Amino acid sequence: MKQMNVFPECYVDTNLVGHILGCKVKHKSTCNEVAKAVNNADCFAIGIIDADKRLATMDDGFYVLTRSSEADGTNKHITMYAHKDGKRFMFTIKPAMDKFILDAATSQNVDLEKLGYPSSLEGFKKQTKRIQAAEDSKLKQLFDMIGDYPELQQFRNTLKYLVKKQYAIDVDVARQFFDGMMSKDDLVAILQSN
Repeated sequence: MKQMNVFPECYVDTNLVGHILGCKVKHKSTCNEVAKAVNNADCFAIGIIDADKRLATMDDGFYVLTRSSEADGTNKHITMYAHKDGKRFMFTIKPAMDKFILDAATSQNVDLEKLGYPSSLEGFKKQTKRIQAAEDSKLKQLFDMIGDYPELQQFRNTLKYLVKKQYAIDVDVARQFFDGMMSKDDLVAILQSN
């Protein structure tokens, strides 16, 4: 399985992003390690980190891609940053990926307890913070069950577009996927046209 220059911070992030992209990703242990890997990359790279109280230091060339509503950790969770070099990107999840997944499960009426997970955030976090969460097949099943969650679809479409286009990325198109103005069907059409 091919490994991509995609750097998730947490174990559950590693599992989700690898599942979305169908490839191996390069797990890092902390936000700062992810930021360092992406900041120092001289090629295509994506970082995915939690929006911790103290945001990891990103290279000065990064800027926020605005979306229709700010990430508030309840209605919207993800913020996207692009680098002016057009080949490096960062995503921050507010407050963290665990909450995003739990909110998606609630929105999609998924019973976490039937999958063997606690339904409380604290209980769920105890499961997703374990090393085993990086490969947990039950989490992959959960990801499939929450696949229709709009913000997850937008994140998925954006990641797939970025990974497939790498050095031919149109940042405005990436922004449209991220904001939900373009769909999976648009992604298929764009990728088939090349």
